[in-house]
Amino acid sequence: MARFDWYQATVRAHPRVVIDCLKAMGSRAVEEDCKKVPHGYAAGVRLVDADGLLAQVWWGGTHLHPHAVITGETAVSGAELLRAHLPDHSVTRADVCIDYADAGAYDRLQGIALSVARDKGVKVGTAGDHLLTFKGRTCYLGAPSSHTRLRLYDKAEELRQKFANDLNRLLQVPDDLTRLECQVRPQTPVAKLAASTVEPMALMGSAAWMRELMRQVADVELLPFVAGQVWRQADDDRAYAAVLAQYGGLLRRVAGDLGGWDVLGLQLRDDLMQRDIDEQRIKGRR
Repeated sequence: MARFDWYQATVRAHPRVVIDCLKAMGSRAVEEDCKKVPHGYAAGVRLVDADGLLAQVWWGGTHLHPHAVITGETAVSGAELLRAHLPDHSVTRADVCIDYADAGAYDRLQGIALSVARDKGVKVGTAGDHLLTFKGRTCYLGAPSSHTRLRLYDKAEELRQKFANDLNRLLQVPDDLTRLECQVRPQTPVAKLAASTVEPMALMGSAAWMRELMRQVADVELLPFVAGQVWRQADDDRAYAAVLAQYGGLLRRVAGDLGGWDVLGLQLRDDLMQRDIDEQRIKGRR
């Protein structure tokens, strides 16, 4: 089942309200001042409990509204709290993940991902050991600057390192645990607001290649989610398209009457030249 693994949003509320809202993620959550606050914010706090970091909230500086960053296992509950109690927020980044624990999951999913990347012309990158131990493997689809990027990685190895000193939890890590994670960074105000209301799976529809990948992986047909800037034709392109739409039939008839498209082109040239001459004469008389 798809769920959030990262939820980051600008929240139109007082920082204190945002902090108190997110404190509900942990029964014993406490506040710590952030040692460094990025992106021009003046102050920030970390919310932590016995299991570690729950969330961060930054505010002030060059920014009108506070910003909340919720990552990892707390992203699900953090997103639910913001959506329920502080719905007036705009998502700047959301990571949606699905875990697979069947034998050979990584190789199977990577094969599909590479096939889609090849067919759709999507940039591919890798990290981890793909040659000897095959541990910690990661495959990326999409450029780091893109509004949509896929990470496919060896989640089992990550958890083994995390729980190296906790035998009970270490023994619970599945042998083949692979995470498929789609990172979406909405680019427009409309997209950022929309991302604060849709279900996690819907965000995976933010790129045509991602929709095709999910069709092959999970047999789901996702609707497009417009995360990037809407492409707009240049003024001349739009005007030319309007001419074709309005006068296409006339141009076809004239081309037929004159004997072909080549002749029509010459006729249009001569008519435009004559029109320019006539306009100059009219201006001269005035």
